Amino acid sequence: MNAAFWIYGICGLIALVGSVIIFRSTIKNERSEKIRGAEPGQGDQLIDHGTVLGGGGGHVTVSRVTKDPQEYAKAMAPKK
Repeated sequence: MNAAFWIYGICGLIALVGSVIIFRSTIKNERSEKIRGAEPGQGDQLIDHGTVLGGGGGHVTVSRVTKDPQEYAKAMAPKK
């Protein structure tokens, strides 16, 4: 086997690995953008947070968080 065969083989392998890495990172970025947050709009989003104890007891709390960014900012602003 001559040197040109090895050079082209190694370059092709590097190109293949690089392409796979770029392709996987692109897919990962697209998935993470789709999952995050809620769309702005009217109404509330319900958030369930509670605790469950071993004997069947516990405490359940449901909070409402507005989907409107302006209303959310008003709710988070410090009261005077």
